[in-house]
Amino acid sequence: MAAERVLQVFAAVAVLVFLVTGIVYLYLGRWTVTHQDFWLIYEAYFNHSWLESAVLKYYNHSLFFPTLLRLADLHFFHGDQEPLFFVGLALLFITASLLLIPIWRDKTVSLTAKSMSTLVMIVGNFWMGRSVITASGGFNCENSLVMAGGALAFLFLPKMSASGTGLLQPMLIVIFAGLVASFSFGAGVAIWPTLLFLGWCLRLPRYCIGLLIAAGVGTAVVYVLLPEAFSIPDSLPTTPTARVAFLWLFRLVGNPVSNAVFAWWPKEPYVYLVAYPSLATFTGVIGLALLAAAVVPQIIRRDIEKSSLEFTGLALVLFNILALLLVLAGRSGSKSISAAALPRYFFWSALFWTGLCLVGIARVDAKPRLRWIVYIVVLALPLMVFPAHRKNALYQRRVRTAAEYDAIGLINRVQLDEQQIGTLFFKGWPVEFYQAVEQMRLRRLDMFAAGFQDWIGLNQANVFGRRRKPEGLKGECTVAALVQCDNGAPAA
Repeated sequence: MAAERVLQVFAAVAVLVFLVTGIVYLYLGRWTVTHQDFWLIYEAYFNHSWLESAVLKYYNHSLFFPTLLRLADLHFFHGDQEPLFFVGLALLFITASLLLIPIWRDKTVSLTAKSMSTLVMIVGNFWMGRSVITASGGFNCENSLVMAGGALAFLFLPKMSASGTGLLQPMLIVIFAGLVASFSFGAGVAIWPTLLFLGWCLRLPRYCIGLLIAAGVGTAVVYVLLPEAFSIPDSLPTTPTARVAFLWLFRLVGNPVSNAVFAWWPKEPYVYLVAYPSLATFTGVIGLALLAAAVVPQIIRRDIEKSSLEFTGLALVLFNILALLLVLAGRSGSKSISAAALPRYFFWSALFWTGLCLVGIARVDAKPRLRWIVYIVVLALPLMVFPAHRKNALYQRRVRTAAEYDAIGLINRVQLDEQQIGTLFFKGWPVEFYQAVEQMRLRRLDMFAAGFQDWIGLNQANVFGRRRKPEGLKGECTVAALVQCDNGAPAA
């Protein structure tokens, strides 16, 4: 008993440390300016009504609910990315909280198992390996809305086994949550096959299964019929071979583990992920084998309702592996195999491993010898992933600094080079990028909202229209490089 109390204290301390560092790292590395996909998305908003903007698909994804958030941000905050970051962070908290509720309600597992599960959940949600998504307000709103919708559906799905009037409320909540997940990002449609399998394992009534099937089919039909805002041609529109498809899947699953391992080496983890992909392939195979071990017994027994901890873990595993399969279907034919190592996919694969850990904790809790092994591994988890946690945070901080530097250049009409454009947008798309920049400038949005671009060419007396007092500055400055403005004039 005393030993378990020590484990609980260590788990609580680890949860606090990882949660605090995760929040601080996210804040310091957050995107503060418009970036990547959102230049073209915002430009599409400018050419359509708010309703048209909400129902359109972007890059083959329906972003209905995130679009409502972004349109509100454009209207009330002039495209400032900070409010979106805090909304995304709140959604991250909501997701983790919704997933923890059934774990702490489970009366079939010990307090130590719940403490270890909480640690796994916090590490899985706030690990900075996912920061490519979670440090971006726009991307985090999309992906965390999917996960929040999924977590809400998982919370109320077991209650659909009730009869009479007690069925209506959970049924409506599950359908609503499924729609939120489906129309927040493309991977969200994986919620329907996940709910169907879980409902079958829960032995839900046939009419509930039929309702889930109807909702899933209806969602798919609507998804296909939604018009595209714009089309981006694939660079290599080919059909992948079976070997390439399996390699993609193995590496999508295994890359978070490889990232955590390679972070102990001196260089950036991504360099090793591309140079040494065999570790990701190997760990991906192990992950899929553990997936089979988690799912097959439930196909036979169908008694998942006994432990809400195991139910939550299995739900995470299924939902995120199906999301990765959707990534595989959409990407493997148009990208090189090295693209499977892109950190954007860690958002899903990290939660896949989180779910496997939860299933493992639930199944060994009643086995004294095995559970101590699992508990020690779980306690070591924050230490094992912390180098990757820190390195990804430092990388994200550098990206933020570079993006803000380039945004200042845009305010001053400096012509950015290809690498600078690649930081804010995509390399090889300068025409589309500057078209979107001019739209933002004309509407005085984001970095142009404060009006700093208006002082260019004015004398000192007219700067800011006398709205600000002059300030004296002391220091040294040097010219690092000469660049070219968009009118051809040189600029320091």
